[in-house]
Amino acid sequence: MDAITRSYEETLVAYFEEEIEGEAYFKALAAHFSEPGAAEKLVLMGEVERCSANVMRPLLAKYGLKTRDETMLREKAVTTIGRDSGRSWSEFVDHVAGYYPVYIDTFEALERMAPAEDRAALERLTEHEHVTIAFAERERAGIADSAKPMRDYVALCDSQN
Repeated sequence: MDAITRSYEETLVAYFEEEIEGEAYFKALAAHFSEPGAAEKLVLMGEVERCSANVMRPLLAKYGLKTRDETMLREKAVTTIGRDSGRSWSEFVDHVAGYYPVYIDTFEALERMAPAEDRAALERLTEHEHVTIAFAERERAGIADSAKPMRDYVALCDSQN
């Protein structure tokens, strides 16, 4: 196996594990905000992460890649919510809108590294960051149905898996 293939496969595993952790993280974080609708939106963020992990499962299987135990990953994620549980809802949303675009760059780098036949799945993976950021921007703007991009992503993902 060449270095590029190894790097691609290692990145697939790392990103999959981060999505598993992300689902648990956002769902656990939901208990820390009292603003109306915040908990539901965080649970939905977790569902977006679940869907993005599911997009990756066929790629992991295709390459015979092993990941760490998902239960352990979820438990680990719950222990890290302190970094965001101390923020106000508006601070959290500002953080998502301001910081999460960096993740788009990392997912797009994975797309560029991928064999052509994997790119459609990885584009769906990258899309999960776009919808999460779109949610945060809509939430900041006071749009009533700020979570629509995430709901649409989950609905599409669930219909395809």
